[in-house]
Amino acid sequence: MNDLFFNNIEKNDINQEIIKKIEEYAKDNSREQIYLISAPLGGKQYTYDYEKNAVVILSPKHKIIFLYLNNDKESSKKYYRRFISDLSSISDKFDYKDFIGYSDEWEDELIITETIGSNFDIKNFLENNRIENNLERKNELIISLLIGSINDIEKIGLDKPESLLEKVKNNIILFDGDQTRFIYKKLEQKKVSIQGLSGTGKTELLLHKLKEIYLSEEKSKTFFTCHNIALANTLKSRIPNFFNFMKVEKQIQWNEQLWVDRAWGSGRDKNSGLYSYICDFYNIQFLRWNKSTTYEIIFKLALEEIKKIDNDNFEYAFDYILIDERQDFPDIFFELCEKITRKKVYIAGDIFQDIFDNNIEQRIIDVDYVLNRCYRTDPRVLMFAHSIGMGLFENKKLNWLKDKEWKACGYKIDKDGRNVCLSRESVRRFEDLAIDDISTMNIEKYDNINKIIDIIENIIKENPTVRPEDIAIIVLDDDKTIYEFMYELKYEIMNRLECKVNIAYESKRKIENAIFLSNKNNAKGLEFPFVICITNRIQNNYSYRNTLYTMLTRSFIQSFLLVKNDENIEIQKEGLKIIQNQNYIKTIEPTNEEQDDIKNTIIRVEEEKNISFNDFLSPIFDSFKLDSKCRKKLTKKIIDDIEDKFNKEKVRAYIEFNKNYC
Repeated sequence: MNDLFFNNIEKNDINQEIIKKIEEYAKDNSREQIYLISAPLGGKQYTYDYEKNAVVILSPKHKIIFLYLNNDKESSKKYYRRFISDLSSISDKFDYKDFIGYSDEWEDELIITETIGSNFDIKNFLENNRIENNLERKNELIISLLIGSINDIEKIGLDKPESLLEKVKNNIILFDGDQTRFIYKKLEQKKVSIQGLSGTGKTELLLHKLKEIYLSEEKSKTFFTCHNIALANTLKSRIPNFFNFMKVEKQIQWNEQLWVDRAWGSGRDKNSGLYSYICDFYNIQFLRWNKSTTYEIIFKLALEEIKKIDNDNFEYAFDYILIDERQDFPDIFFELCEKITRKKVYIAGDIFQDIFDNNIEQRIIDVDYVLNRCYRTDPRVLMFAHSIGMGLFENKKLNWLKDKEWKACGYKIDKDGRNVCLSRESVRRFEDLAIDDISTMNIEKYDNINKIIDIIENIIKENPTVRPEDIAIIVLDDDKTIYEFMYELKYEIMNRLECKVNIAYESKRKIENAIFLSNKNNAKGLEFPFVICITNRIQNNYSYRNTLYTMLTRSFIQSFLLVKNDENIEIQKEGLKIIQNQNYIKTIEPTNEEQDDIKNTIIRVEEEKNISFNDFLSPIFDSFKLDSKCRKKLTKKIIDDIEDKFNKEKVRAYIEFNKNYC
């Protein structure tokens, strides 16, 4: 089924034939967004006696279509008036009326009603009921009200914006079919999971699900969690604004009905994290973080202790748990969450956040919803980020996906022997913005801070309404010198641009009216119109390439990759040029032997990542037959001198060179 198609009408003997025709049309016209409803979504109060005899079709660029399935004119007229009355009430609630006007001002232009017979042709009917361009924006706003995809009308307005920044910020957001199904479809199982590419709206969907829970149940207990503390802080500040925007009148009962924090927390404060609360609630020993204590360990031990509780005495800690950034957690964490949750666990994760994950195929099978339409990041940025992350432009690839995995990530595959072209369908957010002439992805050499200042000045020049917090600067490298560099950059920006700078690895959050400047560890889960990534050179290790992919896709207008040592960027530039001109990735499929080697390397790297640094070093030291004194001395030097400390080849070479100086 078309992932832009959504049907919320229960089939019956009266409507099943017309619904089948519309489903077939949607399948053949997979780029058209179509919703079938019989009442506004998102409210139990919207019910009508005539619903089983009506089908309402919503589709951008087309009139709103009311199809009546019998000749009872009096009942259909009554249904229509009540439907429009409820729509007007929703419009009032979200302050749309000042922008779209009263219904009698646009009904004739935007709505059509039709009593249909057995020979009804949906294709011709839709084609004959397109709307004028000047009415498209108003039509989309009305559709957004009916499906619950509410936009901030004060910000986006009714008039089409002029600048690119305003076009993207003020674009009308409509949930696609899969997103709408996640919000409104009821599934029987306890654990409901959604996977998607970065920028497919997963966090927003969790917020809508949270709103639904909070409004529908008077005294339920809900914990919304994630791994990253910066993201947790962002969520904590975002929820009140989201609830206010969605007109949630019920006051938030923090740490009584709703908890929002990271997964671990502190032993001193039971409300500082999910694990903290679990330990307090079930009287379990709290284990503090150290290099040898992992998520796997603390959640496994907690679950073992909880399972010892007799069923007659067992008490659920929460009614609901919502989890963002699934990929940051081991499977045992979700098992623990199911155990302590009375009703539902909702899990959202990035199918491709770790582009070297060796289990994408299995993850696709295990989830309930897969989102592959990226609404944040321009397709060209996304294609380049995937390419440079996995080494698709290089002779030796770092990763390669099976055909169905490429498709699950939203790619169309064209093959000519081993020559492969990977392309993505444009999405509504970008196809209507005419941004083909804009260089959304840029890779350049930089020599000093002046280059960064020049880029910021150009962003400001081309986007007069840009705010400082719209710009993020992310330093990708690990070495200690980056902190001195960031402070130098901060003062240059403040002095030359008269602009505040937020050092985010200290603040752990976004700050209004300040450019976001950070290392790689504090931008995960955040998004910005403009992202500038800075690195000394493009490294070949897996952790670095994964970070590079993740940070480039934080933007929703433009990304810049600035490389100080440009010896390896020409091949990346050439690959980007093809993406920009042809809208596809051009690459060569590895041989079967090369693919096996790629897979084995990823497995080995993953195994090494899960061991302690001392365990990693021990067999290497053994091969050189070094004594304990020399090992201790070299360990300290390796920690101080090597950026990628788990790179076996680098470490071996370093030990080989320095072993005689012990």
